[in-house]
Amino acid sequence: TWILEACGYKPGFVIGGVPGNFDVSARLGDSPFFVIEADEYDCAFFDKRSKFVHYCPRTLILNNLEFDHADIFDDLKAIQKQFHHLVRIVPGQGRIILPENDINLKQTMAMGCWSEQELVGEQGHWQAKKLNADASEWEVLLDGEKVGEVKWGPVGEHNMP
Repeated sequence: TWILEACGYKPGFVIGGVPGNFDVSARLGDSPFFVIEADEYDCAFFDKRSKFVHYCPRTLILNNLEFDHADIFDDLKAIQKQFHHLVRIVPGQGRIILPENDINLKQTMAMGCWSEQELVGEQGHWQAKKLNADASEWEVLLDGEKVGEVKWGPVGEHNMP
């Protein structure tokens, strides 16, 4: 959401928490973009599906998949099943962006996906090249060519794609 905002797009958004860059956690926006930040937590006591199955993304960005919410899910496979439901909601002409090195996401995608996948990482179309030791500055590469540069406060390679 913040990247689109910084580029002047003024997207609508729903953020599941207190955002650091906005005064509100949701707004309608003034552009064709609407961003939903969500996780696999269930909807309600009467609907145990993950909240994100109620959204209809054309573009889906998956950061990672790991065992979480032990109060809701028995194991990692139960979470992967929910992510598979989400992946299948993305239309065939849609796009799913995901890290190339997340084995849990790879296993989930292998369950079936009809949308184009865009991989991020050392062998992916999109790459990040660290510019300083704390990884607060890095280049964004598309097929090996620099298309942008990021300079921000968060430090650590885990904040890079």
